[in-house]
This record gives sequence, structure tokens and C-alpha cells, in this order.
Amino acid sequence: MRRMGWFSISCLALAALLALGPPGARAGLLARIGDVDGFGYGAAPGFHAANGGPANAHGNPVLTDRDFLPDINGDGVVATGRRDDFDLRSAAEVGNTANSFGAGVSNTSGTLGSKFTDISLSRSYDASAAANRVLVGGDPNSGLVFGAGGPFPSPPSNTLPNQPGFAFSFDVNKANLASGTPIFFNMVFGDYDVSPAIVTITRKDGSTENIAVHTQPNAEDGLIQAATANLTFGDVLADGGSVWNGFLRADFVAPREPYTAFDYVELSTIPLVGVPEPPSLIMGCLGVVMVTLLVAARRRRAA
Repeated sequence: MRRMGWFSISCLALAALLALGPPGARAGLLARIGDVDGFGYGAAPGFHAANGGPANAHGNPVLTDRDFLPDINGDGVVATGRRDDFDLRSAAEVGNTANSFGAGVSNTSGTLGSKFTDISLSRSYDASAAANRVLVGGDPNSGLVFGAGGPFPSPPSNTLPNQPGFAFSFDVNKANLASGTPIFFNMVFGDYDVSPAIVTITRKDGSTENIAVHTQPNAEDGLIQAATANLTFGDVLADGGSVWNGFLRADFVAPREPYTAFDYVELSTIPLVGVPEPPSLIMGCLGVVMVTLLVAARRRRAA
């Protein structure tokens, strides 16, 4: 069976990506559920992590990989039942329509799941909402704003599991995407710390595969992580005549997890993360990459 795992990228995929040129000039695929806004916190000014340091540990424009979900209550823990519930969703996210697509990609009305982004998927959310203790805006510098928040995406919140399901359904112009191009499933999530935690991928042909999600170390409460899974072209896309028909479903299965959050998930021709290969394999990759770049450069000059 073809292997499929987190934090991996092949030599050929790397060579193909580099040959396409700078990211801003690449044709390819982008289908995103949710938005890149740091779980609705943006840069999280004034917020602290459970470890006492800044939630934005690296000074990023928005909270992202290796930053932390804010410890809203300031008690040194990010967890359900500890006044850490938040709902920073936009109206489009609440309405399950906060999706964005790259050039040549169009939604076919089946892309769903944004109601699960920018909200604490917490067992105590409903109780916090009833007490108007859901964080809905502000920051420690300007003042925190609490309220009832919006509806929990998978009610009731106190019944596990309350993990999300994301569905992608779209068309891609064939001129924007070559057949066989590697596809990557990217996500940014926070505070996965209870095992087991897996993602069940349902492909275009209806087949499924389970992928393990890395839980955070015990000393990094509220950790935000980015992850990438390798997919083949055929996992996601099928010939639709003048277009490629795209579909993928990703269901998160964590039956004992009481508190998590998601910023966004996406399908892309650009991986969000990757692990360096061993030195011997790196040298092999460099050879493939150099040849690919030289061929691409000669073709561009010839054109």
C-alpha cells in the first residue's frame, strides 16, 4: 500500500515545486476552509500562553506553528472548564461558507467545515455560552470582550466526540493544474494532547485511510501545530472533461479529546511543512532538483 504520512515530501515533489518557479508565479491548486487569521486572535497582542510566555512566541503576523493558544483565564492551563472558551469566528465561518480558492479553482457548493474553525471545540463551551463567558473579542491590552458566542458547530458541546469534519468539493481548470501533480493536505490546529487522535481521509473514489496526528508534549499546553499529509493526484481529482473534479473529506477522530481548535485546513500544491531528509537523500534530491531547474531554465529561454 502507498505510504501516506505527516511531515514528508519526496525528492520528485520538491523538484516539481521548484521547477514551477516562485510561489507567487505558480499555477496550481488552492482550496481552503477557514481563513489564515491565527484562530481569530491575529497576532494575539497581550495574550500569554499557559507557560507564562507570550502566546505569539515567535512574533508572527498571526498565531501559527509553534505558537500557543492563549491562556484566557491566566491560570497556567488551557483546557475545558477553565474559562478558556472562545468564539472568534466571522459570520461566514459560522454560516459554514468561509472558503477561499486559488486561480482556476471554483467551489461546487460542497465545500464545508468552516463552522469548526476559530472556535474552541470544548466540552464546556455550552456552559460558558450560557454564562456569557465565551471570549468573543478584544485583547488584554484593549480589554477582553465576553458574551454568549455563536452556536456550537456540533451540539451539544459536552458530549464527546466533538471533533470536526471538513469536506472539499471543487473544479479546477486543466490549464492551471497538470495531471499527476502532488497534492498536499495542510492544517493548522491547537492543543491536541489526548490520544488517540487520527484523521480519516476519504478520497475521490470513496476509499479511506487513517493518518495519525501528533499530540503535543506534556510541557507545551496549548501548542499550535502545522501539519501536511502527502496525497496523490488521483486521491483528490478525477477527469471531468474540460476541468478536474476535486473531492476530499477529512474527519478528525479523537474520541477522548475535550478541547481543541482549528485555524484552517486546505488542499494545495504547496506543502505547509516538511522534514529535512537524511544527508545522503538530500544529495540525491539536489541532483534531481538541479537537473530539473536547468531543464526548466532552458525551456524558458527557448520560449
